[in-house]
Amino acid sequence: MFWYYFKTAVRNILTNRKFSEINILGFAFAISICLAISLFVINEYSYDQYNKNADQIVRLIETNHNSSQIDYRVKDILVKNFPEIQNACLALRSGYPVEVECHGKGYYLDDIMSVDNNFFEIFTLSFVSQPESPVFAGINSAIITETTAKKLFGTESPLGKDILVWGTVPVTVSGIIRDFPDNSSLSAGLLVNADNIRFKFNQWIGDSRDSSTYWWPFQIYLQLEKNVIQQQLSEKISDNVSMLEPYIEQAGFVKLKDIYLHDPTTGSDTKKGNPGLLNLLTLIAAIILTLAVINYVNLTVAQQVKHNKDTGIKKVFGAKRNNVIYHFLTESILIIFLAFIFGVMLLWFLIPFYQTLFNSNISINTLFRIPYLIILLAAMLAIGFISGAGPSIVLTRISPVKILTGSAFSPVKRNYLRNTLIVFQFAISIVLIFCVIIVQRQIRYVKNTNPGFNEEQLLRLDLPFIRENDISKAMVLLDELRKLPYIKSMSVTSGVPGSIRMSMGSNMENTSKNMSVPCLLVDTAFIKTFGLKVIRGRDLEPGDLDKVCMINEAAYKHFEFDNLENKRFNNFGGFDIIGVVNDFHYSSLHKTIGPVCIMFTSKSRPSTINIRFAGNSVGPGMENIQKLWKDILPSYPFKYQFYDEWFDSMYRSEEYFARTISLFAILAIVISCIGILGLAIFSSERRTKEIGIRKINGAKVNEILLLLNREFISLVLIAYIIAVPIAWYAMHKWLESFAYRTEMNWWVYVLSGLLALFIALITVSWQSWRAATRNPVEALRYE
Repeated sequence: MFWYYFKTAVRNILTNRKFSEINILGFAFAISICLAISLFVINEYSYDQYNKNADQIVRLIETNHNSSQIDYRVKDILVKNFPEIQNACLALRSGYPVEVECHGKGYYLDDIMSVDNNFFEIFTLSFVSQPESPVFAGINSAIITETTAKKLFGTESPLGKDILVWGTVPVTVSGIIRDFPDNSSLSAGLLVNADNIRFKFNQWIGDSRDSSTYWWPFQIYLQLEKNVIQQQLSEKISDNVSMLEPYIEQAGFVKLKDIYLHDPTTGSDTKKGNPGLLNLLTLIAAIILTLAVINYVNLTVAQQVKHNKDTGIKKVFGAKRNNVIYHFLTESILIIFLAFIFGVMLLWFLIPFYQTLFNSNISINTLFRIPYLIILLAAMLAIGFISGAGPSIVLTRISPVKILTGSAFSPVKRNYLRNTLIVFQFAISIVLIFCVIIVQRQIRYVKNTNPGFNEEQLLRLDLPFIRENDISKAMVLLDELRKLPYIKSMSVTSGVPGSIRMSMGSNMENTSKNMSVPCLLVDTAFIKTFGLKVIRGRDLEPGDLDKVCMINEAAYKHFEFDNLENKRFNNFGGFDIIGVVNDFHYSSLHKTIGPVCIMFTSKSRPSTINIRFAGNSVGPGMENIQKLWKDILPSYPFKYQFYDEWFDSMYRSEEYFARTISLFAILAIVISCIGILGLAIFSSERRTKEIGIRKINGAKVNEILLLLNREFISLVLIAYIIAVPIAWYAMHKWLESFAYRTEMNWWVYVLSGLLALFIALITVSWQSWRAATRNPVEALRYE
């Protein structure tokens, strides 16, 4: 019996080739997109799953500051006092390019990580050459990855070889590991003993005192005993947080498997994904697949109405309703099967494009793993069943007598299902068009918003970690830069607007407003170079070093100051507040401008040279700056960026979001148009005789066009009414993530509707024009 259904389905597909091709093309297109999105989503959710103990590993965070940077001493306190913790380790990436020296040659590595021995017990790493236990036999031991080993040593074995790190710290390679997987939130090319970080911190602060008086930030990972309820342990630690003071005030956990997509902390140096984007892509995949199903249902019902006598004859000759339903389902599943084949072929062809689009190393091989093959087979059958169930139920419940006498379908009943589905398609298209317009407007808005300082012709030149014996050269560079006529002003800072890594507690007396305030460590030229305005008090002066600070207006308002007299931050020896500057954005427009402190201090080494160019001298100025750098600091990387570009780069994820939603919105609209075109073809063919008679009786081409198109115009208007509130709600929720946002003006609503109407008319008018300009004699002969 199945063979009969199969042969009948093949015959119907070949007989109605035009509509079959439209259905297969639409489904193949949709399936290719859905599979690509599925591969990306699967890859994103697979982060850190490769670790054998992933379910037991958490990262400690300080919840009140949303920080994962915690003093290393907290680790031992936790292990000692909480038996639920099986193991704990330290990890900290460098966060900036680090120079390493090997065989007398210098290299820069972006991914050096300081860890302790327990790191190798908690995380699943594959050793190519494993050292004896413990992994770090001494403070200067290091583990290297295969890629870094080839970069530094070529084909030579790195084991036992020395590498000079941070200019003065020698380490010896004691083991080789395979590269971290692509889906790891932690990655590094060189792992060094965490004890070396103390030496580096001493260099940073330029202080030879006992390191125990300072705060040493690490990320602390905990491996919990099996069956430990993480929430209960987190609450237990919070209840006993006093034993962790002064290193941490409020403690919490984030699961290892949640770090990539749901990390609540700021300033983390681990990879981060975008769960909002994944949700959106999943929704888009569902929409695209739904549109393809709607196309199939519409065209199938339309064809079956045209050829309904076939169904009636089958029922007269004894075919039961189930037999007819099986016929529909077999045909739909066969079409889906063919579409899956073409969809996978299309995906294979476009996989490089999708890898670039998603910036992810997705592989089509994932689909051929047994679990995913089973899911694909189930999905194919489900889509085929859903696609075939609708038409079969509608068309098999009618008596054969009504079918054969032509009274089965009144015009109203015939069009109700089709029109409902078309309205749904148009509504989705209008929502997508509206969302694309608003997203693009918001990105332009944040890029054009005044940051509060003059970002034009302002350059940030990154200062890498300078070796001790090269500090004098760096000072010579600064002196030579100040002599250049192309430079209007120059400021050397630690931290810049857009990248503030340091904060300090205000620790003021007689106030309940104390908070952790982000800090910029600057020199006396900072205010002038950035074009800030001193609103109250005065600017920094050379004699103020390590004595005073300035704040912005937001801080002045937060602390409820009436004046600056006797106002003082009491941390780090104390800083008198001498001035207030205008508010400026020191992070993206996702956040409102908060309090910030501008400190004139020698307690931190500078990380950035900020240069304001004079007039139109950027070109020659850059040439001279680069020449000076190569002459004075040739072994250090020359990395720079203009501030307008730097602030634009903060919205790369939003730009990626906009490109992605725009692309898939276009694809969704194309799939809708494929279905609408098929219906337009069917509608014009069904009315061939009517069109011929009207033309013989004097109807003009534009009248025929209006006749064929007005139904679609009315459906677009209905869809518009439905889509507007949905689009408004969706974009209102998305814009809530921005502290500063564009307006959803009335013209955006109008433009969305007009674009949808234009797309619909362009789609159907081509076929309508062909029908309207056809010779009426041929039309009547055709009938």
